[in-house]
Amino acid sequence: MDFKQLETFQKVVEKKNYSDAAKALFVSQPTISTRLQSLQNELDVQLLSNNGRKVELTFAGSVFLEYVNEIMELKEEALKTIDKTKGASFNSLHISTTSIGTYIIPHISTAFQKSHPGVRLSLSFSNATAAIKQLFEKSTDLVVSPATLKNNKIISNVVGHDSLVLVASTNHPLSKSNDIIGFKELKKHQFIIREEGSDTRNHFKTWCEINNFHPRDLIEMDRSEAIKIAVSNNLGLALMSKFIIENDSRPVQFKILNVEGLPIHRPIQVLMLADQENNQLKQSFIRFLRDQLGG
Repeated sequence: MDFKQLETFQKVVEKKNYSDAAKALFVSQPTISTRLQSLQNELDVQLLSNNGRKVELTFAGSVFLEYVNEIMELKEEALKTIDKTKGASFNSLHISTTSIGTYIIPHISTAFQKSHPGVRLSLSFSNATAAIKQLFEKSTDLVVSPATLKNNKIISNVVGHDSLVLVASTNHPLSKSNDIIGFKELKKHQFIIREEGSDTRNHFKTWCEINNFHPRDLIEMDRSEAIKIAVSNNLGLALMSKFIIENDSRPVQFKILNVEGLPIHRPIQVLMLADQENNQLKQSFIRFLRDQLGG
């Protein structure tokens, strides 16, 4: 898999046909077809389907597009950052964050760097367990996550607030109800859950245990974006961050269901090693983030 394949896939989705994509990329139409076929063969899945003259995304293509957009954005960001670093000297701050951070950190990091010239921020995204592991290994400086951790080697700074809600597609049968939905009814439906190590997954397990609820059908996905696409395509119900839903610029495609024991309230926190508590750059970022989130 290479950038040319990803760029081609992205452009075909944008233009909705091969010929316009070929013109935009200054290549021949057969080149477009070859790149896409090679990409689909490598992934062993169909990403696009032809509907007359119009090219449309398959469900797998919709999920893959989210990753492609992120990869291409990171590529551009990396090139711009490398260009800026030529001959410059920086203070460095590495931040690891969970899925909620994808709606917070990129925008705020840009504003932070404008107010703190000479500071270089680098970001990585993972689930809560992996991010905290990076903190202990000292491969990251700060972790932005809703996860709660009791450890005397870690300091937690609350910067905002979030809650977890059960959502369905607006086309889902349960979306028609405004009454409290019982667990007997919920058991009839498929659930889409996060992977092990995710804070949302941990809350889902606790919620199920408290209510003696055992869903029959579960699909596991490791990214919130993939889950959002799956829910909007009516593949099941999901416990999701209300903060993520409310901060998505796309049209609302979900209905928050009225279910016992929900919502689950949780803080948005910045975690750091206790022996770094007096680090001025880290404290400046935490204060900046708290001001931006109103925490």
